[in-house]
Amino acid sequence: MKSRPRAAGFTLMELLVGLFLFGLMAAAGTALLAGSVQASSQAQALVWASGDLARLRALLTADAGQAAPRPWRDGEGRPHPAFAANGGVLFTLVRRGWANPGGQPRASLQRVEWLIEGDMLVRRSAAMVDGPAATQASVLARGVTAARLRVLTAKGGQLGWQDGWNGEANALPRALELTIDGPQFGRVRQIVPLAPGGAA
Repeated sequence: MKSRPRAAGFTLMELLVGLFLFGLMAAAGTALLAGSVQASSQAQALVWASGDLARLRALLTADAGQAAPRPWRDGEGRPHPAFAANGGVLFTLVRRGWANPGGQPRASLQRVEWLIEGDMLVRRSAAMVDGPAATQASVLARGVTAARLRVLTAKGGQLGWQDGWNGEANALPRALELTIDGPQFGRVRQIVPLAPGGAA
């Protein structure tokens, strides 16, 4: 008797092995794609954090470098010193050099305050040096978990760092040290000198 020729095709075992290998390759590809997306997201977050820190440094240097020993009054007429580092904000100061490209009827001085709102480091500015509270805000850093400000003073001819500031109305500290912590950028410490006029 002649044997029947084998039909062309795959056996059930061969199909199962093929499907298993295809599943392994698909899982590996998915894991690789997910890793690439996560790495891209982390890189983008680091780029944003780096940009925030560069902007923060530039504004802190500009505000401190143009600080003016000019006291100011709030909306109720109460006097405040030219520089303060208390009252729920990191610091408040009056700075020179406020650009006025539109030629508006205002001074070139500007009152600014730096503070923490939630997990954000915010810089607020007031429309006028004297008057209501600062309302124009810009976010400088997000994801801030802690912040600390110290000032450099010269008491009795000796330089030293201290928390807070209780100087005279028209006096300024020598320098600022701002330290912030956050998961995206770690611990960052910025030290900037203040304008020499009115330094104490």
